[in-house]
Amino acid sequence: MDIQQLRSWIFELYEPLEDDRQYIVFDAERGNLIIDVPRYSERAVRLMRGTGIASLLLVTNAARAREAAKFRDAIGVQIAAHREDAGAVEGGADVALTDDELLRSDARAVRVRGNGQGATVVLLRKAGGVLVCGDLDLASPAARGLMALEFSAVLSAQRPPTWNAGKDGLLRLQSELPKPRKAFGVLLDAPWDRAYKGRLEDKMSHHRQIVPEDVTVGREAAMGPETLVVSDVTREKMERAPKPVRESE
Repeated sequence: MDIQQLRSWIFELYEPLEDDRQYIVFDAERGNLIIDVPRYSERAVRLMRGTGIASLLLVTNAARAREAAKFRDAIGVQIAAHREDAGAVEGGADVALTDDELLRSDARAVRVRGNGQGATVVLLRKAGGVLVCGDLDLASPAARGLMALEFSAVLSAQRPPTWNAGKDGLLRLQSELPKPRKAFGVLLDAPWDRAYKGRLEDKMSHHRQIVPEDVTVGREAAMGPETLVVSDVTREKMERAPKPVRESE
């Protein structure tokens, strides 16, 4: 496990073997906000302590809640969990959350559901809106509940952070991106086109071929119908043309 500072106000705990991420929102005044926890280990505890004093640990689903009590005992934080997940916390959660609740003035917890499953996401009032979605699959039916939220960045447990166009990424996964409008197109259906083409052909003058057919049939057979050849008539005229006579000295 390792840790890196993504921005001045947030850290990422990263386990490369499991491609798993958790986030710590730095707050020197109120104490750090930890969003989800990895599997318990002494190294994870040391990394958390290295970011400063933490005051609140939020778990986004019942699976994450099972490890939360060990970190509460180790670093002395309160545990916040949605009331549907609170029972998974050993000893119970310190703060039971409703479906939409402010954790702090700059952090909002929202519950989303789909196919009988629920998850909590955190919307941070940072950099145009930052959505921390935990283990939630943004392509799942539950993620459709995020459509109404405003955010530009997405921090997921299973994907690298997306700092720009995060909402577009959600819409793309949900197949809700608006299709581009064509600037030009066929105004009328094909029957109109065919009728128009017919009227044009009526006004067109059909000219004879430049090279006489009866003279070039043999050569076309040898050279191909697309080959332009000089007719024998033209060649004969060129041969019969008067040639300049040199004056005698």
